[in-house]
Amino acid sequence: MGKSVKIRALMAPQTPLATFDPGEYLSELEFYETDSPITEEERDGLAQFAHFLAFLALKAKSSKWAGSLVRPGTLAYSAFESNFSHLKGWDELATGGGGLPYQQLASFLMQHYPPHLTKRDDAEHT
Repeated sequence: MGKSVKIRALMAPQTPLATFDPGEYLSELEFYETDSPITEEERDGLAQFAHFLAFLALKAKSSKWAGSLVRPGTLAYSAFESNFSHLKGWDELATGGGGLPYQQLASFLMQHYPPHLTKRDDAEHT
């Protein structure tokens, strides 16, 4: 199991969201590596965060959505790689070395970690 890569500080995306680039936003966040093993809860949390950022971009009809990339060499890229590289389809997603195309990343994660309500929201709806 790989090292866990976690977000140190979460900041609101720049506005207007009409130009929001989720890959760039993630690439600019501050992450850190730990020696802790990656848990399924952490994997799901990162996937849900990625889905939320995709939702923001799509809802705002962002002009940057189509070309959005998580840049290689960033800790954001390392976080996705360490959390999801064991899954079927990762190698096809991560080919080329130009980064992770955000649209494809979101679709890939949708197959393995579909969006869902938070545990708190689930409890309120039962």
